[in-house]
Amino acid sequence: MCCVPCGPRRRSSSRESIIPVERIKKADVEYIICAYDYECLFKRTVDAEYRQYEGCSANLIAILHQGNTKVKVAGSRTPGYKPGYRTVVMTAPCVNATILFRIKQ
Repeated sequence: MCCVPCGPRRRSSSRESIIPVERIKKADVEYIICAYDYECLFKRTVDAEYRQYEGCSANLIAILHQGNTKVKVAGSRTPGYKPGYRTVVMTAPCVNATILFRIKQ
């Protein structure tokens, strides 16, 4: 006798919908740094939690334009995601840090 259920799995209607990760261009992130009011947090690879960034925007732009820096808009499963905010995640290997820009929606 077989114990494997036949047919597709049913989704529970009580599950929360998943927000996917979005792509974003570095030029758009630079515009956010220069023009928006945002909360900026950073975490180095050795740190356990994110801390408030207190540096200048010129340093953020310099880090952004390093060749190996990657940017994306966080989805609901991305570390650092916060409901009610559009969170841009900048992974910067040149400074061994992850930088978050949170913009109130």
